Amino acid sequence: MSKALRELQEAHKTRPAQPHSKAVYQWLRKNQDIVSELREAKIATWEMIAKAARKDGVDVELSPVGLGAIRKMWSRLKSEREGITAGKPANDTSDQKPEPPSRTPADWRPAAVEEYYQEREERPSAPIPASPPLVPTTSTVATSMSSNDADPHTNISAEGRQSLEHIRAKLRARKEEKRRLTPD
Repeated sequence: MSKALRELQEAHKTRPAQPHSKAVYQWLRKNQDIVSELREAKIATWEMIAKAARKDGVDVELSPVGLGAIRKMWSRLKSEREGITAGKPANDTSDQKPEPPSRTPADWRPAAVEEYYQEREERPSAPIPASPPLVPTTSTVATSMSSNDADPHTNISAEGRQSLEHIRAKLRARKEEKRRLTPD
């Protein structure tokens, strides 16, 4: 372990730091275990780690851009260390592609849902109470329709036909009003 990192680990206990070049990448790789320990424990900031790299003779830029580059290098190193490349697990093979949701059977349900319905079916259900007979809430007035009032083809009374004509007239008026208000 580098002397500067050991000093950093002992002296500071706050947040992590960041490096920036091929030399920095090599330095991070060499000191990967201690940097990882400092990062996980949230002891050093990326700036502190960059200063430690400077003490070890590595040319490191301490600007936000340089620290961002160090953070990216560290992420890459960490992925390599864990055997992950490009966000894909190392044990994932190209033959085993996950089935897209649109390809799942229509009757498929998650196991938790299946368990819920299974438990629900096993529970004894209470008998449904007999409901009282339904009584209409509004009184209906029977109107006598003479054969003269009703149209034999539609069974619509004259009163109903007048009502329909009134509705049609309103609709026509709305259309005409709309046409009148629409600019040409």
